[in-house]
Amino acid sequence: MIMKNIRYSIISMFSVAMIALLAVISGCKSSKQSADSSVYSGTETEETLKARFANTVASYNEWTTFKTSGKFTIGGVASFSSSMQLAMVKGKAISISIRPFLGIEMGKLYITEDSIVIVNKMEKYYIAERLQLITNGIPFNINDMQNIFLARMFELGKGGVTTDAETLKSITADAEGLMNVKFEPKNMGFDYLFAVNKDLEVKNLTVSFTGSQSDFFVNYYDYQTSVAGKIADTIEMLSKFGDKDFSLKFVYDSSRNEWNGDVDCSIQINSRYSRVDGEAFFTSFFK
Repeated sequence: MIMKNIRYSIISMFSVAMIALLAVISGCKSSKQSADSSVYSGTETEETLKARFANTVASYNEWTTFKTSGKFTIGGVASFSSSMQLAMVKGKAISISIRPFLGIEMGKLYITEDSIVIVNKMEKYYIAERLQLITNGIPFNINDMQNIFLARMFELGKGGVTTDAETLKSITADAEGLMNVKFEPKNMGFDYLFAVNKDLEVKNLTVSFTGSQSDFFVNYYDYQTSVAGKIADTIEMLSKFGDKDFSLKFVYDSSRNEWNGDVDCSIQINSRYSRVDGEAFFTSFFK
């Protein structure tokens, strides 16, 4: 009965959306090989591009916790909008509370270094899985996810980015003045590129696997300045799950952004809730 209800629950729609998001970020493994050298080219000089890259990295101030409120919207496989509260403890956890009715929490998603938990309070079930199940073994960790939510460049699995990043492939400039910073992890079959404007704001992130131009996009809009540096108020993620178009949009209420304070990222599961197998959950919704 629980698996039948999964297909129609609005909270289940959110749950599938987040699982699919993580899955398409990592994508499928392939045999593409990487190169170690960094190549600088484009309409701007090598020195100018290096300076912009360094200035962008330097603009990322330290932080310990972040929390905000806002709205998220699912489009594609399911269409659904809800209020939400997001909280993060650096390097440890991301918590997203779903509150579609009068601020009452109806569902929650919790990500740590190696696991993901989704609780559906409406239908009284939960999913608890290793993160590796939904990333095809790609080492996409909690720090990478947090950098996506904060509109920052990062080097996969490194917690952040440095100007001498080992997997930095190239820095180029396009005709619109965007700096394109490409990283190519060794022997993983994909690369990813950040487009950064002259205001040192990441405008988008694109992930591409062997034989494709793009598999996953993140677009960023409406930047604000915070104690941790610039942060985008709107994050739009676009991809496909199988042959289905998929989107997930977060809009932060910047007036409610809070940094470096007390944050509760804990998750509690009622002992009466039933556990649902994550793989079966995929199959039920996307078949």
